[in-house]
Amino acid sequence: MTVSEIQDFLARKYKNTDIKFIGAGSDSYAFKVGKLVCRFSMRDKDIFIKESQVCDFIRPYISVNIPKIEIHSIPGMFYVSHEMITGNKWSWHKFSYQPRRQNNLARGCAEFLAQLHGINTAALLRAIPELRSGIPYIDFSVVRDSLSRFMSPGQLSFFEKNYRRIITAPVKESDMVLVHLGLKGANSVTDDDGNLSGVFDFCNCGIYERGRDLVLMSLSRNRPLYRAFIKEYEKRSGVRVDKKRVNDLRAVEFLWQKRWFYNGQFCPLNDRFLKKNIAGALARFHKLPRFAAGVIYARLMLNGWIRKQTSRARLKK
Repeated sequence: MTVSEIQDFLARKYKNTDIKFIGAGSDSYAFKVGKLVCRFSMRDKDIFIKESQVCDFIRPYISVNIPKIEIHSIPGMFYVSHEMITGNKWSWHKFSYQPRRQNNLARGCAEFLAQLHGINTAALLRAIPELRSGIPYIDFSVVRDSLSRFMSPGQLSFFEKNYRRIITAPVKESDMVLVHLGLKGANSVTDDDGNLSGVFDFCNCGIYERGRDLVLMSLSRNRPLYRAFIKEYEKRSGVRVDKKRVNDLRAVEFLWQKRWFYNGQFCPLNDRFLKKNIAGALARFHKLPRFAAGVIYARLMLNGWIRKQTSRARLKK
């Protein structure tokens, strides 16, 4: 269904109620309907059913507000709704010059993830077997052509070797936990003091290694926030974080399979985005300082330009 068709349906269903289109994600269209958030699946209603089951299961173990999702299934229409979780939006750098609030945010995020990762996965899987499927990275063969447009054969081979090393590395059973895979300002809110007060969008959650949930804070480029977060997480979870593993995951996180598909269609990521991330990853794999990523990025740009010119010359012939 289109956005306008859904809006017409909501106008009939919730008469005399303010309706506003919030936006579209990779899984759903979201609308603000009075004090409710209503989401309509683009492709797979099972993810909403799973999300509802997960939220109900973990609610007793989580100290922040999470959605209580109601499923609506009527002929020709399926959607879910929950009361809007109110609070303040935040970003990685919002509290950079407010140490107390930044520390509160680090502590709140660490506490939430420690609680989430402490969920009994055996009991969870008995209740929701679908979570066994995991959250895969993309198969390299799917994106090889997209990357080869600006990578030399040697770069591509070296990158692939390290990519496969990271995503196939053995994971300790104790590190296989329930991950949210999206703890950021778009999916959570804080109170006025920076304390995490609510988390939503559990559509991507699943059983995977805990490092996947620590990567986003690492990617924030806010080092004081990341250091405070890791310190609090280790204290609250009782787990020693493998920072090297988190950095490896950070290098390939942009190749998470879901990012490459939108509404069931394969949609290659923007070349500039890819070059930037691949340059950083190659610098790490070569054990070079961070500033070297800029040099590698320039080389990728040059490779892309040469390939484009070569392709145009061939077409003219």
